[in-house]
Amino acid sequence: MADSAFTQQAAESASIIALSPEKEAEFERITRSLQEYTGGDIIRKVLAEGRTVKAYWGTAPTGRPHIAYCVPLVKIADFLTAGVHVKILLADLHAFLDASKSSLQTVQYRVKYYSILLKTVFTVLGVPVDKLEFVTGSSYQLKADYTLDVYKFHALTSVREAEHAGADVVKESESPLMSSMMYPGLQSLDEQYLDVDFQFGGVDQRKIFMYAAHFLPRLGYAKRAHLMNAMVPGLSGGKMSASDPKSKIDFLAQPADIKASIKAALCPPGEIENNGVVAFIKAVLIPIQALRNDQASAKGEKPPVGEGSFVSEGAPEGTLFSISRPEKFGGDVHFKSYEELEKAYLAEEVHPGDLKGAVTDALIKLLAPIRKAFDEDEEWQEIERLAYPTASAAPAAADKKVMTPSPSQKKKDVRKSAPTEEERAALRAAKEKEKAEKAAAKATAEGHPLKPAELQQASQAAAAAPAAIASGSGSSTSCVTTTNLPKLKLLAKGKVRDIYSLPAPEDQDKLLFVATDRMSAFDVIMNNGIPSKGITLTTLSLFWFDKLKDIIPNHVLTPSPSSCLATPSDSWSQFPRSLDEYRDQLEGRSMIVKKCEVVKIEAIVRGYITGSAWSEYKKSQTVHGINMPAGLVESEKLPKPLFTPSTKADQGEHDENIHPDKVKDICGAELAEQIEKVAIRLYTEASEYALERGLILADTKFEFGLLADPTKPNEKPQLILIDEVLTPDSSRYWSAADYVKGQPQASFDKQYLRDWLIKEGLKAKEDVTLPEHVVAETRSKYEEARNRVMGLGQFSK
Repeated sequence: MADSAFTQQAAESASIIALSPEKEAEFERITRSLQEYTGGDIIRKVLAEGRTVKAYWGTAPTGRPHIAYCVPLVKIADFLTAGVHVKILLADLHAFLDASKSSLQTVQYRVKYYSILLKTVFTVLGVPVDKLEFVTGSSYQLKADYTLDVYKFHALTSVREAEHAGADVVKESESPLMSSMMYPGLQSLDEQYLDVDFQFGGVDQRKIFMYAAHFLPRLGYAKRAHLMNAMVPGLSGGKMSASDPKSKIDFLAQPADIKASIKAALCPPGEIENNGVVAFIKAVLIPIQALRNDQASAKGEKPPVGEGSFVSEGAPEGTLFSISRPEKFGGDVHFKSYEELEKAYLAEEVHPGDLKGAVTDALIKLLAPIRKAFDEDEEWQEIERLAYPTASAAPAAADKKVMTPSPSQKKKDVRKSAPTEEERAALRAAKEKEKAEKAAAKATAEGHPLKPAELQQASQAAAAAPAAIASGSGSSTSCVTTTNLPKLKLLAKGKVRDIYSLPAPEDQDKLLFVATDRMSAFDVIMNNGIPSKGITLTTLSLFWFDKLKDIIPNHVLTPSPSSCLATPSDSWSQFPRSLDEYRDQLEGRSMIVKKCEVVKIEAIVRGYITGSAWSEYKKSQTVHGINMPAGLVESEKLPKPLFTPSTKADQGEHDENIHPDKVKDICGAELAEQIEKVAIRLYTEASEYALERGLILADTKFEFGLLADPTKPNEKPQLILIDEVLTPDSSRYWSAADYVKGQPQASFDKQYLRDWLIKEGLKAKEDVTLPEHVVAETRSKYEEARNRVMGLGQFSK
């Protein structure tokens, strides 16, 4: 197959068929801004004959669609505007067979989710959808004639040709699956069975397209045209893909998530190659603005500016993209083409921070109406929940009532789905009540009836069961991995914590911290969480905040630290009643804290040499650049606690270990000295207490804030302790009884999980679902650390 010769031939023949000015304009819109196209004569012939051009683009409905999809969707918008009948193939069978990650029923819900979402995107772009059609692969790929053609097709081709066709899209393997060999042939046959004139995809599909153009005619089918988009680098550089975790800005993302992702994106100053931010402007934002300008022009209106556009008020006519910046940095700057923007960026006339800010604002504007449509559509929310049960963005049903069926109803109750957690809780409560009643009856029969206080206690325990289970306390196996508080503004979303502002005017100096059950390792968040982990972290933090308050004040306002030993309902009573509708997401795992300025330092204190400190010591006999004595062995106790700070990176970036002297450059000498002294004092007191409880505190990380007193504007802000403190997420706890220096130690933290990931070859890999035994063991280690420290359960004195 002579690919280059075929392309040249197609280019030459495309100029032969003359078109009317109107049809020429349609052809130009269909083929503009592409990396390459072949078979232009096929499209021109259809246009010349007055027929509707038919096209298809395919995707497998596996993970949630992300902004990577914007690249093909913007071009598909061109097709629809040009009157092309576009068929979007939702390859459900391919998705189901993708390592069998999802059930066929789940895939069907994902098909519905993709259909609604993609149609909404086109509607938001103002593109006509009357010629948009969604087709599932299973609607024709299981039929006899298609199956027979699969056999015929692969009787014509060789293994080498199939491997060559899929080389750019099929993952390399020493022993590839047979399905990877067949995939290019199946995609080729889709052109015939979808009855289209051209197939659209990225230029990485080129070899498959040429494969189809070569073999379909040998089966007696027509050769199709092929249109190819350029490959666009993702936000982290490299290929933009929905499977790239750092390109994953969901179409339903909240502004805080968008801001964090763009802030973490690769955007080197003065460089264009592999610059995902610049590439996104070129491939998505500027074409969308141009599309909106065309739509306005067709209506006889002026191009949109301000809200609903990427052009700021007062921009010169013809502007396609605006960057807002303070006057001291040159003021707003406007660009009439991508080429103008690229030239300015290469000359470093535009700072990466300003560019990221403009893209963040543009994306928030672009995605807001999509999110709004989702929030207003309960059916879509339900489909999303069923399609992606562990990552749902739908509002939680906080006010859902538990209905107790009558005996007659129980007999007829045939479930179509598993019971909800609330229903399970109600059943457990009913059983507990029944047990209490039987116990009371038995005691009465034996001649020693329960006292009124004992009966009341049993009754209260049964009534409390639903609340304990719903909140994740007790033995609940439910997880809160995503919070959704639609009446509150999400300010930030970390690996574990979600931070919200509070709605009341009097609470503007406060924040709501929510510790979810999300679990991360090697900077990657696992698909599933650890049940009640957020409750464990919050309980332990409250304990330590209270214990260390004489050394330094902290940011906690609610609940009171003493309530960490109280019942969930006692603790919850301290929260504002405006949060009651979100109780199922917040109880036991949230704190209301003072808003303050965060010190951009991770104050790490080490009492033992382990982890990254041990790795550095083996190489250079230093720790964070500090010279250390010779002859230390792994896990050995240091002569004295060592302050080894790191920078506090933004979400999506990595902390950087630094020498203590560099803290002075970041915070100033006085504050740096105060932080070091306080951090070492905190570690010393905590480690002595932990040792009394049979635990070695090997190292830990503290975070600090600066709290200003608005009534004393001339005074320096007060240093306070913030975030979490001395939890298994921020600390390394070892068993004192099992400690042996000179070797790694078993720890009560996520090291067990890290070791499992390494053993399974999953270190830093995305899309990892933890098996039940790993979840259970990780949960057990976290809770044992809490119980040892706080003297709970078997460790109570």
